[in-house]
Amino acid sequence: MRRERLKVLGILGEDDKMALTVAQAFTQFKSKLELSQSFQEEVTIHHNAIREWIESYDSAVETKLIGSLQRKTRIQPRSEDVFDIDILVILGNFYNWVSSGGIKPGDALGKIEDIVSEHGTYEKLGLETDNPTITFEYEDNVKVELVPAYLDQIGKAPDGTPTPPIGRGYWIPKNNKWVVSDYDYDAESISTSNENGDGYLIPTIKMLKAAKRNLFPLMKSYHLEVMATSLLPFVVSYFKEQRWQVTYQSLLYNFFLLGKDEVLKTVNISGSKSPSADGYMSIDKKQEFSELFRKIAEYCEKTFTMSDNESIAAWRELFGAPFPASAYYE
Repeated sequence: MRRERLKVLGILGEDDKMALTVAQAFTQFKSKLELSQSFQEEVTIHHNAIREWIESYDSAVETKLIGSLQRKTRIQPRSEDVFDIDILVILGNFYNWVSSGGIKPGDALGKIEDIVSEHGTYEKLGLETDNPTITFEYEDNVKVELVPAYLDQIGKAPDGTPTPPIGRGYWIPKNNKWVVSDYDYDAESISTSNENGDGYLIPTIKMLKAAKRNLFPLMKSYHLEVMATSLLPFVVSYFKEQRWQVTYQSLLYNFFLLGKDEVLKTVNISGSKSPSADGYMSIDKKQEFSELFRKIAEYCEKTFTMSDNESIAAWRELFGAPFPASAYYE
């Protein structure tokens, strides 16, 4: 704002620049990670279109956004990225397992495919079954993933394991089995943790996701988000108790410092029905990530004794674009 006012007043010329502090660089970075208006509009248009078609086909079926869009942790994609829109298609209530006359996982996927393929536009886009989703991709690098689901009205898994409370969570087909996922509860838990952490959690998650795609893309976003949710609110609380200033630099450093141990554990959101977020990762891979996080923590720690110019350059190495490339206002 100050720079814009100076430009209007004619005080700044083309060669005049204002040096960035590290804090100001992070403010720019935070802003650039937000979804642009055009992408937000694309999400709305594509979701509304598929929702209108599905619900016109069967008024008993509901849809809702899930994934990072629901959790409000999606970051602005790079030009080469495919932008995924994850949509839950709620086909009804789940009262019986297959052995008691309930629907088979494959039949749920087939039902979604039948509904969508009835629309000529979606059929031409090339429907694919990528368990547990039905997918198709638009020419603008936007990919829609439809997840069939039934609301949990049983309250227990096929093996008898309780999944309370009844009426919350969804059964989705995966590898020809039914798996419960607690999308709404998980999203609300992250939102609540963000509020309790003075609004630092979600912006820091977005920064971590920028580091992930630059340095450790094999880690699943949900895994990273659950780890951050388990660690960062406590860091914010501790800093406030000590009357220390909370900064994104310190939060990122503490995430990796604590994360080197946290990544070795089973990670889930307290009270959630969803499977553990780390279930896809082997022990050996967890140990690799632990060592990587240790190195990143050491790297972050060194930036605290650097000049602003040096620190900004160092953080740019960690995140890549869109972290500011220079120590001056853009």
